[in-house]
Amino acid sequence: MKKFLFTLLTLVSFIFTSCDYVNEPHPAINANVADTASCPEPTFSVLTVHSKKILIEDFTGHTCGNCPKAAKVLHEIDSIYPGKIIGLGLHVGGYAAPTPGYNGSAPTAFLADYRTTVGTTYDVTFGASNFGLPQGMFNRKDYDAVNQTQLKFYPNWKTYAATIIGEPAVLDLQIMTNFTTSTRKLCVAVRDSFLTTMSGTYNLTVLLTQDSIIDWQDYIGVNKSDYVHRHILRDAITPSGAWGELIAAGAMNAGTKRIKHFAYTIPANYKGSVCDVSKCHLIAFVYNTSTYEIIQSEEVKVVP
Repeated sequence: MKKFLFTLLTLVSFIFTSCDYVNEPHPAINANVADTASCPEPTFSVLTVHSKKILIEDFTGHTCGNCPKAAKVLHEIDSIYPGKIIGLGLHVGGYAAPTPGYNGSAPTAFLADYRTTVGTTYDVTFGASNFGLPQGMFNRKDYDAVNQTQLKFYPNWKTYAATIIGEPAVLDLQIMTNFTTSTRKLCVAVRDSFLTTMSGTYNLTVLLTQDSIIDWQDYIGVNKSDYVHRHILRDAITPSGAWGELIAAGAMNAGTKRIKHFAYTIPANYKGSVCDVSKCHLIAFVYNTSTYEIIQSEEVKVVP
């Protein structure tokens, strides 16, 4: 009988242990996470103006001939609504794969690989490359896993942006950074402040991007060696990667504030592509984990 009970308990323990492992959907993946213990304590200013921003995720690739059209529209939207638009370039799928000799180009062209684990995770979840590039998401609104209504085709981007640009802010986000050149260690502090009483479960994700990378791009059938790739996703700063860290669950009263600290060592290059810190930015956003909708986002330069 004792042997039977021992075997049964062992089996139950194994089952629950196995389930805990299998059901962990977002394991820690960030290999560059650093220690926050030596990071300076940030000082945040008091915000008197509250403005909701739109994060536009541009799913793209260097052999996608129409993708520069989408990037151009994103830039135009940013010009129409200055200070309210944040762009994020996600190189995903086959269009982003290294393709030496693409479209009759030299064997040394189209060798870069700007795909990331984070970007691929988003692509799998939101179905952009399967649907066909370019595609965009605006604060991840209208998520539907079946109909993929979260994906917006670039000719409609301006019209869609106009319909949501006036939405009121329900949350403030502030980002403070400290970068040490000698070690390339980046300290990040993010403060969220709820402006209205809300309920639900919300996560904070912090991403690192690099702007103005000059490289090859299919530009509507023409191979361009000097194309300017904007706001390319490099990695997640949040230790658990793409889906970020829990900041609130249940009811949040207006005026609730909290600060999250992160540290990350920026590598000299990503897959052989040089990382110029002077052109790097941080994007932080808070989203509803049930709907994926982003309720607020913010962007700052790594080195102000």
